[in-house]
Amino acid sequence: MSHATPAPRRGIVVLGMHRSGTSAVTRVCNLLGAAVPAEEDLLVNYDNPEGHWESRTLVAANDRILGLFGRSWDFPPRLRPGWETSPRVQSLLPELADAFAAVYPKGPWVWKDPRTCLTFPLWRRVVGDDVCVVLVSRSAAAVTASIHRRDGIPRPYAAGLWHRYVASSLEAARGLPTLCLSFDQFLDDPVTATAKLADGLGSLGMMLPGDPVAAAASLRDAASRSAAAPADRVNRLVARLTARAQTVVAGLPERSAAFAAPPLTEPPWVRPLLFGYRGPWAVRSRLGHPLGPRFA
Repeated sequence: MSHATPAPRRGIVVLGMHRSGTSAVTRVCNLLGAAVPAEEDLLVNYDNPEGHWESRTLVAANDRILGLFGRSWDFPPRLRPGWETSPRVQSLLPELADAFAAVYPKGPWVWKDPRTCLTFPLWRRVVGDDVCVVLVSRSAAAVTASIHRRDGIPRPYAAGLWHRYVASSLEAARGLPTLCLSFDQFLDDPVTATAKLADGLGSLGMMLPGDPVAAAASLRDAASRSAAAPADRVNRLVARLTARAQTVVAGLPERSAAFAAPPLTEPPWVRPLLFGYRGPWAVRSRLGHPLGPRFA
């Protein structure tokens, strides 16, 4: 039985919570042949000397979107369905379109910024549906431990962040060609995971010319930097709080021509946890959201 060849896609949108391995997966996509922002626009911080493969321009744009709601990446708003059509948000569209065109003048490209898990409904009006989404997941325990080490953010609070980002990313991918990947697969078997990524992208219309074996070599450093989450009382609490969401994520299809977002209702513990951290967040906000060594 023959299968129709999927239409070519312009780019790849990598969605995943902070510290979930999105930087490493984006670099793999880049080495397979998708363009990242120009070197002078790339964001590099002390916590990832190899680079986040994020655009400073588009990170600033995402911060501006979140700022309209008086929030930021580490105290995200709970955005209601249809928020992207409100007049004050729509007024940003010309600016966002110009920024994106400047960062990615031609395809194929790969775009990554964890904030986009929250803001993609608006960006989708800029980039359209001619894209592939790569959803990258990692256990809440590993993510929260990494955020705590980097930013000094308490792990239970980071679990609330994890849940909100994950739920938002699933909804953001709705209806789009989507691959669902576990970062642990890339750490355990980089070559096989990279080959599956390249094959999956190709099946969804994003044919990239790069060699998966060569691209997988970039994951060696990621594996050496990825410390296991400690098996302590706090991480056991994080695992219990996020158990249902992690079951949903584990059951996602590896690839979808049109992603059907599973229901993931925000549990009642998320909002009180996020609001309970308002005081320290306000201090971080006034200081420009400094990371670990400057804040912890």
